[in-house]
Amino acid sequence: MTARGRHLEAGLVILLILVSSGGAWAQDANGTAGGAARERSTDETTKPLASDSQPGAGSKTKSDKSGPSPKEEKKTDDAAQPDSGIKLTLQEQSEVWANLVGGGKRGTSYNGLTTGVLDVDLEKAVGWQRARFYVSAFDIHGHGPSRSLVGNNQLISNIEATPSVKLYDLWLEQRLPGRLSIRFGQEGANDEMMTTAHGALYLNSSFGFPGLPDADLPSGGPNYPLATPFVRVRWRASDQWSLTGAVFNGDPAPRGVGDPQIRDRNGTAFRLNDHALAFGEMRYAPDLDAPDALQTNYKLGAWYYTARFPDRRLDIAGGLLASPTSSGMAKQHSGDFAIYGIVDEVLWRREGTKDQGIGVFLQVQAGPSDRNLADLFIEGGLNWCAPFPERPKDIAGIGFAYLGISPAARRFSRDLVAFGRAASGYASNETIIEASYRAVITDWLTLQPDAHLVLNPNAGMPGPFGSTPLPNAFIIGLRVIIKFESS
Repeated sequence: MTARGRHLEAGLVILLILVSSGGAWAQDANGTAGGAARERSTDETTKPLASDSQPGAGSKTKSDKSGPSPKEEKKTDDAAQPDSGIKLTLQEQSEVWANLVGGGKRGTSYNGLTTGVLDVDLEKAVGWQRARFYVSAFDIHGHGPSRSLVGNNQLISNIEATPSVKLYDLWLEQRLPGRLSIRFGQEGANDEMMTTAHGALYLNSSFGFPGLPDADLPSGGPNYPLATPFVRVRWRASDQWSLTGAVFNGDPAPRGVGDPQIRDRNGTAFRLNDHALAFGEMRYAPDLDAPDALQTNYKLGAWYYTARFPDRRLDIAGGLLASPTSSGMAKQHSGDFAIYGIVDEVLWRREGTKDQGIGVFLQVQAGPSDRNLADLFIEGGLNWCAPFPERPKDIAGIGFAYLGISPAARRFSRDLVAFGRAASGYASNETIIEASYRAVITDWLTLQPDAHLVLNPNAGMPGPFGSTPLPNAFIIGLRVIIKFESS
């Protein structure tokens, strides 16, 4: 174990002790309705209607609640139902895409993801009060539209990945007195951090894991399909306010060259010896009774990665990396970081309903230019829940995702042109405009037609289709979601 990994290992050990002692305390505590039952939250497993569009959705959309409000105490007592506490989910997402114009080439592509989930309420299953165990695995199949057709950076489909069978989530959560909860094991960073409730509708990868950390962190960061060991602590300061802190192993893939998803082909690397990626996030949710698909949230957060990062333009002597006389050894920077803000806002609700209306969302994330390919990310959009009153579960939306290429990276590209080593510089951004409609046909079948307009695919950088900048692309697709649950 290297020194840089010891703090992560120590955190895991400390949380194991806390969770074990919490479990022992819970089993010895008074189990009457006036005791532990009043401290349970009944909304821990609530998911937004759009969440099935996102990989790992069952894990990422939990409420911030670590203990109930007075309203929830009554809900818990009234709604108590005997069950095993064991929930099994099997979901298949299959897609067909057609690139009609632009990008790398015209054509069609198939993409698919099978997800299996075991979700155990340990209190109901074995009597371990306020504890939960969760594990999920993926079978990724097909060839996604971005790498086979479009050649863009922000993936057209959030389930596009190298075909494989992978373990993803594997964690234990313990809720403790004082509105505190602790979770540890393995998951993706965007299972709980940097998420927008309304953005869960969309199929582009940047609406799930923002494009900035995906472009800047090693192996794309802890992000589908590569989860990584972590510890997370959440404190709900009041019914509306919560604070969350988490530490992840920063690079989910073992060291090496080539596709990081192949280097950890089955999701079982369980790396603890890398640099740490730390998150802090504050959330304000004024209406706890709002449905997750049409809610109001305000979030402010930041992440910091402890590794060293090479400068995007300068070498260790202060010269230009693009120069033929450069050593090719980049100047090094200590650490990397970004700050972000997220807003989910309800503009209008249909009279007499809670889950029908119009909501908007916005996320802005920014980091330093000198060590990053991308230094600015902005996404936003508008969702209409139940645009047709006779179809109350449908959702329509239009959104955009802007990935800003850092000035340092663009200057490097212009240096290459000046030294005759490239024909063109990078564009200032890659921008996605997506329109999507999620139609719930039955309890187990959902259809989601979708369209993408991709402006400046890959921001003019060399990619799988060569070094020539790619033309703007327009691509359409259909996702079919089949889902079965048992409990």
